[in-house]
Amino acid sequence: MLRFSLYRLVVLVCVATIVYTTIRWCQILFGRADTDSRHFQHTCNMTEQYRQELEHLFERVHRLLVQHGLTHFLCYGTLWGQIRMAKMLPWREKAEFCVLNDELMRHEEARFIRNFYSSELQIHYLHSEGIYRIFANEPTVRHATPYVELVVFQLDETGTLPKRPLGRHHYTVPMGGIELQKYHYPDNWWKDVKIPAPDMAGSSGPPRGINPAGTLPPFSLPAAVTEPPAAAAPSRS
Repeated sequence: MLRFSLYRLVVLVCVATIVYTTIRWCQILFGRADTDSRHFQHTCNMTEQYRQELEHLFERVHRLLVQHGLTHFLCYGTLWGQIRMAKMLPWREKAEFCVLNDELMRHEEARFIRNFYSSELQIHYLHSEGIYRIFANEPTVRHATPYVELVVFQLDETGTLPKRPLGRHHYTVPMGGIELQKYHYPDNWWKDVKIPAPDMAGSSGPPRGINPAGTLPPFSLPAAVTEPPAAAAPSRS
């Protein structure tokens, strides 16, 4: 009969813990192929108050860019929201506009930034990423603050950009549509996204996966997809 001692009990607990941890890591690292879709399942939606403030901030930034005569269009995650749901994705904490490098360089940066501050907005330029990040001076959401990013983008020629609905407003979108997303997300643009179920704060869109490739008519491939936007970001002092 096996006699248990405190030492043997501790050893057994340690061995069991190591075995369990090893199995769990193997499941995470070498799990079945169908677990890849979990990377696109979002269960933590932002509150309705957060989403409303983000949409309001986005519209304020849009009006300022129009006043400056700057071409700007939806891109990255905000463009995905327009393509898939015609509104911002409910789990995102930010929204993005792409602005053209050549047009931005023709503006005096001090005046450009001053106009944002005079509109009670904070704006910061991140040199390492080539983007402007914009916050409201007095956000109503205290624990997490919505923000808008202006991504400096290089585009050889724009032409007349179309407008598409995003929530209650219409915004300019790139000529490439889904083609531009194929460039920005080469490894997973085709994958279905599981739209979260409605939360207590409000609805979150349809309850099933939506393939982004089938939601928009085809557009011509823009010149932007031949040059990475990050490489074209200016160095503004």
